[in-house]
Amino acid sequence: MENSGCAWMFSHDKVQDLERMYTLFSRVPTTLKEVQKVMMDCMCEAGRDVLNDPEKVNDPVSFISAILNLKHKYDQFVKESFKESKDFQLALKQAFESFLNKDTRTAQYLSLFVDDMFRKGLKGMSSDVEVDASLEQVVTVFRFLQDKDVFENFYKQHLARRLLTGRSVSDEAEKSMLSKLKSECGHQYTSKLEGMFQDMKLSEDLMKQYKGSFASAPAGRGSGARGSASAASSGSTGSSGNIDLKVSVLTSGFWPGPPGAPCNLPPEIQECCTRFETFYLANRHTGRRLSWQPNCGFADLKAQMPKSKHELSVTTYQMCILMLFNSHQSLSYKDIQLQTNIPLDELKRNLMSLYVNPKAKILVKSGEGKEKAKELEDGDTFQVNPVFECKFLRIKVPLVQMKSVPGQDGNAITKVESADASGVVGGSDVPATVEEDRKHLVEAVIVRVMKSRKSLEHNQLVMEVTRHLTSRFQPSPTLIKQRIEKLIEREYLERSQADR
Repeated sequence: MENSGCAWMFSHDKVQDLERMYTLFSRVPTTLKEVQKVMMDCMCEAGRDVLNDPEKVNDPVSFISAILNLKHKYDQFVKESFKESKDFQLALKQAFESFLNKDTRTAQYLSLFVDDMFRKGLKGMSSDVEVDASLEQVVTVFRFLQDKDVFENFYKQHLARRLLTGRSVSDEAEKSMLSKLKSECGHQYTSKLEGMFQDMKLSEDLMKQYKGSFASAPAGRGSGARGSASAASSGSTGSSGNIDLKVSVLTSGFWPGPPGAPCNLPPEIQECCTRFETFYLANRHTGRRLSWQPNCGFADLKAQMPKSKHELSVTTYQMCILMLFNSHQSLSYKDIQLQTNIPLDELKRNLMSLYVNPKAKILVKSGEGKEKAKELEDGDTFQVNPVFECKFLRIKVPLVQMKSVPGQDGNAITKVESADASGVVGGSDVPATVEEDRKHLVEAVIVRVMKSRKSLEHNQLVMEVTRHLTSRFQPSPTLIKQRIEKLIEREYLERSQADR
């Protein structure tokens, strides 16, 4: 009958009607199974609509908000219509897990949702209660995820960016989020994230000591660093006569991504970096090795343009490029590459960022009749834009991104970076770095189980390993079997003589 039926009640929020149905059906408890089945079908259908909505797929914040709204809606049904029945709570959990874990997209988008919340979303919240409620909503979705290690991978990248750029609204909220994740997954899950906060705190104290000991000498603020024992990443630069250096010393095991390639810093910046390195190694940490990471750094430049003065907020690589024009009217693409020694892919995206965006067109490109082409060619030459004008004193140069980034994220996940360098990720594959971590984790658990049990049948071992790893991800029997074979090859395990 039209406008009736259990499914229609769910889709039209008929809380009281469903409550009467529950009261009636409770007289024959077996009939409640049918109501649970209809509820799960309705939830999965609504979830699929969210997963397939093109607008929400392209906007992680809208995507997760829609999931949270759906969860809130069915929580109300369970609480008010079904009297918080344990069976209906279990049905709700199973339905959410079924559609949220179709791919790794929810794990990626949840991390982006948290990143947006810490950069902008918490600004309008006046009380700690509101902040805690928002974080609890995130944890609610997190509990449904099977690929919690994928979430950790992306969360670590976004957290690193927030810490290094100082974009987080609240350090207390960040630590509260870590505490919630720790209570869900244990200390090991958050140990590296906590190490990142510790590095930033120690770096802050270190910079105070450094500036105190060199108060009478010119200071500096420029690129970034990172190394085998520890590393540094950095801040911003003013005019050549007054450089303010801010260095973050990062423990390489805590921070995400592979070490970046070095580049040729401007002489005045290099002098500041050398002075800091001497202070750090000679006075405090003999035996450590600092490896500067310009790919993690950023800089503030005071720019005297032909028509106006501005403060440019740029990456360290962009700073290296722009400061070449203090002593050159024009430079070829090849000259810039040779003088800066920036890795080719990074040079392309950082150089393009300086002439592609009309709002931050600091440089102009000229070539063989291809002035309008955006792509770089070997014959292109560059000079400072003589007609650049902007009504803002401070200009943040947005960093363009190539179509796919196979490196740090471990797969060809498409990213689009905005002016605040927040990535929007699309894709459903498990990053290669996570796949590699899973192999090591499975092997570690296999060895741990076998140390305690000494001898186990294959199927029992698979079950034990799966049970231990479920809190992080759902390992496939094939993966476990492969790692067992590898451990046998390396003589960590051996087959029973009776089974040979």
